[in-house]
Amino acid sequence: MLLRWKPGLPLALLLLLGLLSPCSPRLSGRPAPAKDVAVLEFSTQQPVHLVSPAFLSVTIDGNLATDPRFLTFLGSPKLRTLARGLSPAYLRFGGTKSDFLIFDPKKEPTSEERHYWKSDVNWDVCKSGSIPSDVEKRLQLEWPFQEQLLLREQHQKQFKNSTYSRSSVDMLYTFANCSGLDLIFGLNALLRTRDLHWDSSNAQLLLDYCASKNYNISWELGNEPNSFRMKAGIYIDGFQLGEDFIDLHKLLRKSAFKNAKLYGPDISQPRGKNAKMLKSFLKAGGKVIDSVTWHHYYLNGQDATKEDFLNPDVLDTFISSAQKIFQVVEETRPHKKVWLGETSSAYGGGAPSLSNTFIAGFMWLDKLGLSATLGIEVVMRQVLFGAGTYHLVDRNFEPLPDYWLSLLFKKLVGTKVLTASVRGPERSKLRVYLHCTNNNHPQYKEGDLTLYALNLHNVTKRLQLPRHLYDKQVDKYLMQSSGPDGLLSKSVQLNGQTLKMVNDQTLPALTEKPLRPGSALGLPPFSYGFFVIRNAKVAACI
Repeated sequence: MLLRWKPGLPLALLLLLGLLSPCSPRLSGRPAPAKDVAVLEFSTQQPVHLVSPAFLSVTIDGNLATDPRFLTFLGSPKLRTLARGLSPAYLRFGGTKSDFLIFDPKKEPTSEERHYWKSDVNWDVCKSGSIPSDVEKRLQLEWPFQEQLLLREQHQKQFKNSTYSRSSVDMLYTFANCSGLDLIFGLNALLRTRDLHWDSSNAQLLLDYCASKNYNISWELGNEPNSFRMKAGIYIDGFQLGEDFIDLHKLLRKSAFKNAKLYGPDISQPRGKNAKMLKSFLKAGGKVIDSVTWHHYYLNGQDATKEDFLNPDVLDTFISSAQKIFQVVEETRPHKKVWLGETSSAYGGGAPSLSNTFIAGFMWLDKLGLSATLGIEVVMRQVLFGAGTYHLVDRNFEPLPDYWLSLLFKKLVGTKVLTASVRGPERSKLRVYLHCTNNNHPQYKEGDLTLYALNLHNVTKRLQLPRHLYDKQVDKYLMQSSGPDGLLSKSVQLNGQTLKMVNDQTLPALTEKPLRPGSALGLPPFSYGFFVIRNAKVAACI
């Protein structure tokens, strides 16, 4: 019988009596006894859901086009390399500012855009096009002032119309296309006739231009219509919004975009009147949309705390919101797909020194796991790059911890969603999710499993695989904060190595750490990671 050392018993006495050997697990670093390990339970008979290959997608906020000069950032080869790492994915161009942007086909391009675009018709923009380094440096120096302007406008809820040119559209589409992303463009829904019907004339100008360029784009109309009154003093009910979407659908069917996808209504969390608005919208116009989109943030970025980001009760609030959306959809448009059209940790541009650090990964990874488990087909992260602190890439085009987490997720996690749970009372702070492994990963094969897990405890936790998988080899991808700032670090380690780009065109190798078969899966305090179970031969994954 193996006795555990208890804090109340002298260690020397146990050694003397031979009850604790110097080679015992407690002293040797071997795996702890089974009773000290949290046991996992898997259900792998069949997938519970199938998510899109573009499940993890990203956004570019419309506020980047407030001053179109800053759209030139999208010509950065480094930013494109980072975006390409997340393909396949959707790139949503939307957000609050998209309802204050007006397309002007006669507007001349900015000097920065003229620097970027070449006149040579044979020029391959994806291979050689880039923002000149002197232009990039100048814009980067100016960007903090523009960022403060945008955030102040957002906090004061005083929005002004801006115009954008054909070159702005070209820049956005080229970025998406060269990065392997599918563009979803949010049209301005606040352009209204006197009787408050949607005025489609500006959208028609944009559609005509995009058709002339043979652009392949999907569309949205409006951003968080439940807040139109607060943002612009205009109230639109769900029925009218549904009629507006029908008008847009007709417009698309008469254009080169007759087969384009249409998504909406991008409503915010389904509380009270918002849920009623969604229901009336779906009844009136739900038939013309391809997926129902809604937005979710856990917290107000102005008063969010470090403790909030680690609180399982905060993480669980997402469940009830998602369930309410599914309830409304099933009551009105059964079987219609549900997408999380915009989401991050905290609204208002994010929580400073939190949303852009390692600690934000707990909310991001848990939301991905819950979304897949609940049946949400696509999750769009706000934002890839832009104003605020919830971005994946900072103003110097350096990837932040949530970027590396997203990259690892894309490489390892497949579209078939299975079920995993922790036996016992650990489950609120020890959160686990299970998918079939991404079958496009060169190291792994059909039938393999990817488990991802979060440890919100301040002590190490160990997970034990179910008995039938106990002897399988497991590859560990453990993510921990890097540097002296701990959980508030802006860099991250993968299996002990700090992740950095090799150069502007090259992402680093994401190297696994093989575990000995039968080993418990260790998660240090406040860490998260992925575990690929090789040769699992799960029939549902084949």
